[in-house]
Amino acid sequence: MNTYLLLKLTHILCAIVAVGANMSYALWLMVGKMNPQHQLFALKGIKRLDDWVANPAYILALITGHIMLFVGEIPITTPWVMAGEILFIAQGVIAFPFYTPTLRKQIAAGEAHGLDSEEFRRLDRKGTALGMTLNILAVVIVAVMVLKPQF
Repeated sequence: MNTYLLLKLTHILCAIVAVGANMSYALWLMVGKMNPQHQLFALKGIKRLDDWVANPAYILALITGHIMLFVGEIPITTPWVMAGEILFIAQGVIAFPFYTPTLRKQIAAGEAHGLDSEEFRRLDRKGTALGMTLNILAVVIVAVMVLKPQF
């Protein structure tokens, strides 16, 4: 097996892990809302999964993707590569300064003020909107990487 194919396999596995973990958050949240006694547990599970599984997998996907460009002699200016890069950057701009702190604040608000507090509900709405946006971006990135549109 050549280096490029090994990188491609690693890249795809990282994308599966990252996007799959992110997609599971909706299920965690749904179960938490159906069983309020488990809602903080669900949020903490999402936070742990995000910090220790999804985000590292996204970073590894980025690294392996860039190495693939080098090994495969694919210019970074290739339209589908540039589109993926721009979408990935947009995802990071939303995730790190907004989604992650919102999730952390939501957990803290739930612990300090309860799940019925206005602060917790506000952060829940914000986190849901951010999470949905991030999932849509993730699906679009996967589509761009698979379909390789030439624009």
